[in-house]
Amino acid sequence: MLKGFCLVLLLQTLYCSVSCNDFSSFLSANASLAVVLDEDYLRKRDENIFDQVKKTIDDVIRENLKNGGLAVRYFSWSSVRLKKDFVAAITVADCARTWKFFEDAEETAILLLAITEPDCPRLPLDQAVMIPIIDRGEEIPQLILDIKVQKILNWRTSVLLFDSSIEAKTTQIIASLAHEGPKNMFNPISVYLYKIDESLRNQQKKTAIKKALLQFANRPHNQFIVFSSSIEDVVELAASLNMFHVFNQWLFFLPVTTDRVNTYSLTQNLNEGANIAFAVNDTVVGCQETLLCSIAELVHGFVDGLSKVIEEEGSLYGQISDEEWEAIRLTKKERQNEILEYVKEYLRKNNQCSGCSQWSFKSMESWGRSRRYTKTVQRIDLSSSFDYDYVDVGYWSPLFGFVSKDVLFPHISHKFRNISLNVITYHNPPWQILSYNQRGEIEESSGIVIELLKELSNKLNFTYKLQGSYEDILKIEQENTTALSGSLTNTVPQRIVNAMMNRNVFMGAMGVTVHDPSKVPYNYTDPISIQKYTLISKRPDEVNRIYLFTAPFTILTWACLAAAVILTAPALYLINKYSPLDILRTEGLNKMKNCFWYVYGALLQQGGMYLPKADSGRVIIGIWWIVVIVLVTTYCGNLVAFLTFPKFQRGIDYLFETFSHKEVTTYGLRNGTFFQIYAQQSTRKDFKKFLEHAVLYDDVITEDIASVQKGLRVNVDWRINLQMSIQKHFEESKVCEFLLGKEDFVDEQIALVLPGGSPYLGIVNNEIKRLHQMGFIERWHQLYLPGTNKCNAKSKSRQITNHMVNLNDMQGCFLVLFFGFSLSAFLIIGEFIFHRFILSREKKLGTYTN
Repeated sequence: MLKGFCLVLLLQTLYCSVSCNDFSSFLSANASLAVVLDEDYLRKRDENIFDQVKKTIDDVIRENLKNGGLAVRYFSWSSVRLKKDFVAAITVADCARTWKFFEDAEETAILLLAITEPDCPRLPLDQAVMIPIIDRGEEIPQLILDIKVQKILNWRTSVLLFDSSIEAKTTQIIASLAHEGPKNMFNPISVYLYKIDESLRNQQKKTAIKKALLQFANRPHNQFIVFSSSIEDVVELAASLNMFHVFNQWLFFLPVTTDRVNTYSLTQNLNEGANIAFAVNDTVVGCQETLLCSIAELVHGFVDGLSKVIEEEGSLYGQISDEEWEAIRLTKKERQNEILEYVKEYLRKNNQCSGCSQWSFKSMESWGRSRRYTKTVQRIDLSSSFDYDYVDVGYWSPLFGFVSKDVLFPHISHKFRNISLNVITYHNPPWQILSYNQRGEIEESSGIVIELLKELSNKLNFTYKLQGSYEDILKIEQENTTALSGSLTNTVPQRIVNAMMNRNVFMGAMGVTVHDPSKVPYNYTDPISIQKYTLISKRPDEVNRIYLFTAPFTILTWACLAAAVILTAPALYLINKYSPLDILRTEGLNKMKNCFWYVYGALLQQGGMYLPKADSGRVIIGIWWIVVIVLVTTYCGNLVAFLTFPKFQRGIDYLFETFSHKEVTTYGLRNGTFFQIYAQQSTRKDFKKFLEHAVLYDDVITEDIASVQKGLRVNVDWRINLQMSIQKHFEESKVCEFLLGKEDFVDEQIALVLPGGSPYLGIVNNEIKRLHQMGFIERWHQLYLPGTNKCNAKSKSRQITNHMVNLNDMQGCFLVLFFGFSLSAFLIIGEFIFHRFILSREKKLGTYTN
């Protein structure tokens, strides 16, 4: 019974610890505040302010607490564990004890308002208030620690450039960067340290800075923190080494008050695409910071927040019943959060003691500056001087840490920040498929490149306006039955080349063949496709099947079979004739012709009228029948295979084979292909020979596909273009008349283009690589490029295609029948002639009898 009662009591206690609100309301009991002043910490600071703190707190409570009551208890050691009855605690202790006190207070939902030493990881801003007491000019290590704790900087490595102005704080700065925090709550940052020697002058100093920067010039990703009075030299030299690009991040600290004009002058000559942020010292001159003043502000803020919470509870309590009040009143944790917000609000408005040091942060917004959408892309503006915009990122103060309004490096997090960019293109299916409205504007767009552009815009966070041309409309209208199937990417329209030279478009959304980059005014991206050349020829005809019945055996086999028949018949005749017993001789086999017809008849499995009586003759016949069975079975099996699987003539599968086909007299090559340029520079003899004899064609007339159909011509083009041509003819004739070669030669890389020197080439290439890895580009190829079918598939299996037996297959059978009838007719005529000859001879000799 006692055990059962204890169990019920335990369950009730656990339930209430989770769901019950057993903390007294401020309307029925006074709130309690703990003030913990660590004597060891105060002794290190040479401050004896215990009595002054008591007097200050009493004065603040008496003058500002307008509702309810507040009981204050004072402690002089930081290891005290407070009971859950306390609403809040104000502590003055070192960093380690402050964090230990916070962990204990978190368990009992006590609001912590802490004052601590500098270089201390900040307590969670949504759970506590922490004020590090920092001497004037010593705030940089705490600043760096705060922006790291608040994950403003998510770096793994950094390069720290500093001079004598910050040298004394270098150790603390490195410690702040390498700090892992309690329970490894954030990652440490590895630091490369370089000191700028201020004793050097002019060119010597620049040489030293350049030497330091050169070590990182060729690395793709770098993060720099710069503390120096020689920022102008650092910016100039880093720009000369092309280190202000989309992958690098630069954070410059300007330790003296710097106005807007100076930061603009630092960056006005930089190319766009840089990621630069400035931390500007906005410390208030003449401001006084004291420990006692900070404690007074915290108490004042707490009392003000407590008064407002009590007032809100009182106004609500008067409108509802006691039962309803107990059901809806705030829990201790909810009350803690509400008081915390009031404290922060008070400190923002009335902070006088702990807000002297303040740094403001702003970041340069440069991506896409010269590539923004305009109605025309024909302007020429090659100047690299821009009046860049700056984003107000936020500010830092010892009281609130880093107050963020935006990310520190906007382009790293948000890329192009949803600006609209100029993108130029032209109609060239299947890469870019465009349709225009009556005003000459691009109305609809699709194709492989357009799909890729859509994905790039999503990942890089920009919108785009496609810039077309009226020339594209004319090109579409002029397309007729003489236009060739497929497309070429070897040439770029001149208007697009001009736009690339002007550098005021973000990119050219078009598939372009990759040539020597040094000979064109634009940059190629990584390939989005690789197109291969092949040849098209007449589809091979079936081999003439009139002699199909001789096909199962080779000529040598047939010769051996004939020899066997010729030799077996005399052997049978001789054995039968010279048998020692007359009774064992077979009369029908006494003549050679009868033996021959017997052997031949056995070969055809029709038997014979006579059989040998002697054992010797029977052995010959038995062996011959075994041979016949093997021959006939083998022949019939092979004959079925030859009837079922027809044999084709040898087609043209490789380029070098075109020259050995006597019927091929003409070679065709599509005009303007990359193959022309490649073949001229190639060492392959078949390429050069083909190019020397090739006829260049631009339309279906000069393509002369009819000659290809007759087997008189072979054309070379992209495999996909030839597939389109085959598909077009198949839809018209419903017959597969062409054959694509097995050989794929000359890999032609297709890429997008960006203006020469574009800072965005690297990030575009990264996205193209990602799309390749995820299979998107392959999927778009399958969607827009022609697929393989029975007409344009590679001809690896054309020798084993099943088909129904037709008259062409059986013509040899009927030919044999005709030959048999003809031979029989010839023999019977010969017999009549021979008979008449015998009769006439007998009449002359007088021996004729009727």
